Amino acid sequence: MALPRRSPAKAADTRERLLLAGLALAQRDGIKRLTVRAVARQAGANLGSFVHHFGTRDAFLDEVIERWYAPVFERLQLDAAAALVPLEALRTALLHLVGWLVDNRAFVAQLVLDAAAGEAAAQRFVRSLDARHPVLLLALIQRAQQAGALRRDDPLHQLLFLMTTLAVPVPMFHMALRQGAAPPALAQALTAFTTDLAQVELRLGWALRGLAPHA
Repeated sequence: MALPRRSPAKAADTRERLLLAGLALAQRDGIKRLTVRAVARQAGANLGSFVHHFGTRDAFLDEVIERWYAPVFERLQLDAAAALVPLEALRTALLHLVGWLVDNRAFVAQLVLDAAAGEAAAQRFVRSLDARHPVLLLALIQRAQQAGALRRDDPLHQLLFLMTTLAVPVPMFHMALRQGAAPPALAQALTAFTTDLAQVELRLGWALRGLAPHA
């Protein structure tokens, strides 16, 4: 007797439910604490389905992280390709990136901690970043330099300045507040400055004026 064939639509639905469950659990508990059993239970699937669709926990986590990161990378690619004045394209991309970091600051902070703790999937993602949004931002900086809107210093140095001014404080102060590593009143005040997009845009204006050729 032939075994019943699995419906492609049903298989795709199961795969999607597993990915959504994995992302929800990773965002709640972090990558390092995520287990295959918890994902299958959350998705209402069995372990055999998990193995069928992903093979290993590591392969699954790579897909989960990509599912989380892909929307912002696609948004930044659109920013980089937009026919905007170069400095405005750079400003738009940076604000989109920082806005996404603000919305995802808890998971970003946990991902960094998981990478530091030896979680292989988190480490692979962090190591891959030099070929992702930093490349797009560097290209936008170079375009702005060629247009005469930014001074012609090392683009990587300018990117470091912009990221440490705008992006890095978002997860950093979230971790400080979460772990009690800074006086609570100070940590809360700094967190407010890093997560209020109006304040971020203000600092971005300061930073871009500081990088202007006449500065």
